[in-house]
Amino acid sequence: MTAESTYDDIVKTLPALYDKAVTNTRLSLDKNSMKRISQVLQKAECIDIYGTGISYILAQSAAFKISTLGLECSAYESINSHYLAARKHKKNIAFLISLTGSNHTVICMAKYLRATETYVVGIAGPYHTELKKWCHEIVEIPNRDALLSLDVITSFSGATYILDIFFALLLSKRYEEHARSSMEMLNHLSLLWDETYHTKEKNE
Repeated sequence: MTAESTYDDIVKTLPALYDKAVTNTRLSLDKNSMKRISQVLQKAECIDIYGTGISYILAQSAAFKISTLGLECSAYESINSHYLAARKHKKNIAFLISLTGSNHTVICMAKYLRATETYVVGIAGPYHTELKKWCHEIVEIPNRDALLSLDVITSFSGATYILDIFFALLLSKRYEEHARSSMEMLNHLSLLWDETYHTKEKNE
């Protein structure tokens, strides 16, 4: 992508960037590490996802998806020490997202969470040497591109892919239960509809 890139160029290029990000992330995954994280995740009573800036948007998206499975999952930009102290006897897992791996705020959160006996998983870019010290596991987002190579897009796509893997693993273990709750949801779906819009749509 250059200063002369046209609309058609960009439309063709972006899917290739997404595909590259997902493929590189998939190839870099440590299967044994992912299985260990999944085992803890399946038994967790509380799932917290932390991020700052654009990473917090990722955390919110992932928390929303996981919550649809009926699990206790929330997104945070900072540490809520009272909340953590109140549920210290529960099995907690925390995911911390840093697209670079070197976000100082995320590192500080990891230190605190580790001290509360929370199982800490870092989803981080390649510069995660310090963060790794405070995490039980690190899942790397393999992005070493420069800013002009649209590293924000590729990092975001890689992190989304990783979080979606964990969501899918949770869903697979709860598929029948989720299917039943989804059918129950349909009984009340009409309450969320804009009746005026749907009546107009039918008449047209």
